[in-house]
Amino acid sequence: MAKKIPALISLYLFFVASLEPTYVFGDDLLAQRPAATAPALYVFGDSTADVGNNNFRPQDAPKANFAPYGIDFSGRIPTGRFSNGFIGVDYIARAMGLAKSPPPFLAVNSSWEMLRGVNLASAGSGILDNTGKDVIAMVAQVKDFEAVASNLTACLGEDIATFKLGKSLFFFSVGSNDLFAQYPLLSRIGDAQKDQIVAFIVNKFKHQLKRLYALGARKYAVAGTGMIGCVPALRLQSPSGDCDEKLNDLSLRFKKATRAILEELSLSLDGFKYSFLDAYELGVAVEANPHMFGFTEVKSACCGGGRLKAETSCGEGNATYCGERRRYYFWDNVHPTQAVYKLSAQVSLYGPPRLANPVNIHDLLLC
Repeated sequence: MAKKIPALISLYLFFVASLEPTYVFGDDLLAQRPAATAPALYVFGDSTADVGNNNFRPQDAPKANFAPYGIDFSGRIPTGRFSNGFIGVDYIARAMGLAKSPPPFLAVNSSWEMLRGVNLASAGSGILDNTGKDVIAMVAQVKDFEAVASNLTACLGEDIATFKLGKSLFFFSVGSNDLFAQYPLLSRIGDAQKDQIVAFIVNKFKHQLKRLYALGARKYAVAGTGMIGCVPALRLQSPSGDCDEKLNDLSLRFKKATRAILEELSLSLDGFKYSFLDAYELGVAVEANPHMFGFTEVKSACCGGGRLKAETSCGEGNATYCGERRRYYFWDNVHPTQAVYKLSAQVSLYGPPRLANPVNIHDLLLC
């Protein structure tokens, strides 16, 4: 595991360390430092962005609409978020001045409910059509947005709808499931084949982003894949609880390729602007100095059972959950806690170029 922290991250860590931990992770943090506003927020992705769409999917779709998921959400309600409480898009929405996170697309009954945005993400989904079962793949999420854009035009007129979409934020958190699906192959293939796999996935993503551009999107916030080889479910495969560096390497390749296509699109499409959250580098920083970010446990899940709380799923059988959830990095055997989502949102909104590049979301919204 890398332990050396680049200079710019060190500066950011110094900034974080200078704050009281309760302030860094407190509910008032983003409210005290609002981001520039946007007319609406449109969300795409997987379980790291889904706020309840999979509640409406067939039984085999991944779901989190049962306790103890949502134990730290308002009213202790399991909403379908794969977290003990809120997720990153909730904090981004709040900082943008929205009263609440955009609703799940499948829960919306009228066009007027979509005026401030809508969440199209689906847990278990990926960029590729065959990633996940009974989920809404990215191609289908983009198709659903076509209906959203059409409804906005019908409600507001073409000129106003076009202006509104051009100023809105389009947020993406996707790709991890596509990479997880390659895990069985990694011990048998070389670097060239890994790069081919990554190129194939990223090229699909590029076409999806271009399709949304044709529908009116101009401001893109993309969360990169993190150190996915360090989730408890994969640490469980190691007797010493180490990360799976083969999967981390694939994620790092995916990160670099994603940044490259975003830069390419910004140069080739008029008005295309983006902010990329380097979740991988943020993960390296937290892994190296967890206490500086307020974490005391970065290997074991908070909710689950067995070794590393990763042998039994959260909410299943004799699974239990920890008390100091704010100090844990992982909520279940794959997903982070509310505290991590809040930290990621903070970095996405206000972070330095090393972690949120070429600009953070706050500056993106000012463009």
